Amino acid sequence: MKMRARAACLLSAFVAWAPSLAQHATASAAPAGYAPEQAVVTVPAYSIGQEGVVTSTAATPTSGGAAFASGAAVVGPFAPQLGRDIRVVLKGTWAGGFVVGTSTSANACAAGTINPLTVAGQPWGNFSANANEVVDTPTLAGIVYCATATVTSGSLSYSLRQ
Repeated sequence: MKMRARAACLLSAFVAWAPSLAQHATASAAPAGYAPEQAVVTVPAYSIGQEGVVTSTAATPTSGGAAFASGAAVVGPFAPQLGRDIRVVLKGTWAGGFVVGTSTSANACAAGTINPLTVAGQPWGNFSANANEVVDTPTLAGIVYCATATVTSGSLSYSLRQ
């Protein structure tokens, strides 16, 4: 009998605390009473910055800009939204290279103004085959992204986007 009384006493002590434990940030006290906690979520739109096709003799952008000279196409500039990944999608039957870089120049993506992407001093964002990869997440305003495509044979469809 004493065991039941002790168990009932302990159980009632824990049950008395239960309401205070159950109220864990599911609602907030507002001047007009309780209001459910809700937040507006804004999802940025999908953005294709630069898209097109490069061959060994020409660059044909379908969005954004591209210039072709001396066997290489310079794609860009692409001014990204900060904090969103930049993805490169390369497809086709091609040989050559596709290199992503950044620029801060007023003549964005002009020869000599593109800085290569690197990680620990090693090249990053350099491709010689089809790919679908995130290459960077921009955090600095005023930086634009450029790519240099050198296609020696075949046809490369590219997309530099967020």
